[in-house]
Amino acid sequence: MLISVMFRNYEIWGPDSYEWKPERWLQPLRESVAAAHIPGIYSNLWVLHGSTIEGNSMTFLGGGRACIELKFSQLEMKVVLSVLLESFKFSPSKGAEIYWHMNNVATPTVTNSSANKPQLPLIVEMAQ
Repeated sequence: MLISVMFRNYEIWGPDSYEWKPERWLQPLRESVAAAHIPGIYSNLWVLHGSTIEGNSMTFLGGGRACIELKFSQLEMKVVLSVLLESFKFSPSKGAEIYWHMNNVATPTVTNSSANKPQLPLIVEMAQ
């Protein structure tokens, strides 16, 4: 399906699908958008609302017609992140005992936590 068709489909985006409305990304997406199963290199690359990521997108596409800027944009993000991280100091949170939960991927978890999910409490401060 053509990108221009996918992102103007009124069944997915509603009757205002042809309107330029950047504010639509400031609120939770319509159910039809989240359920659209739009293919792409990265799944679920729409919008972060609270602690969940909603939707799918054709970001960068894939295969022989993939965007040539994919690797460049990844490099830019890594450079910006590395420069930003130099401005901060990270240290372990006091009082939280960490153990490594061994599954397919080893993940840090807080001992005696009611939430059985990966956690790593950190103290983040501006570097001097």
